[in-house]
Amino acid sequence: MSQQNPKLVMMRFDPRAGWVQPSEQRIEVDEEQAPSANPAPLLREAPPPSSAAKAPSLESLTDLGASIVEVFNSLKLDDPRLEIWTQVNASIEKISEKINEQKLLEQKLHEVAIDIENLRNLTAEFVNHAYQNEVEIHATSKVRVQVAESLNQRIKNALKT
Repeated sequence: MSQQNPKLVMMRFDPRAGWVQPSEQRIEVDEEQAPSANPAPLLREAPPPSSAAKAPSLESLTDLGASIVEVFNSLKLDDPRLEIWTQVNASIEKISEKINEQKLLEQKLHEVAIDIENLRNLTAEFVNHAYQNEVEIHATSKVRVQVAESLNQRIKNALKT
């Protein structure tokens, strides 16, 4: 039997402890407790996200992209490879724009669906009104035929005598 490879784990850098295994908890930046001499904010652990949490809002996506760029720019490293974070931010902003566009299109689609339903109802009323007109026309024609038959009989009888 072959042995299974151990699961690869990406390490994370903790400023207090160096390279460590990632934990299940998220880490958030607490800007209020950051000392004024140190531009980098302190880190604190955040509660795990609830299962009811949905997709992030457009503002949080944009803020996330901006904060990523801000964190890497605050490190003051002159490494051109860090420019990729600017591209990450631009990509996140594009995602936000597309999500916003999607919401607008969904709203427009909902409005169009309402318009279609209103037009269906209006068309049904028109068809019903047209049917009623045809019934009245038919009834009137029927009476005209009866009057014509009666006149025909009377005229025939009058002409015979």
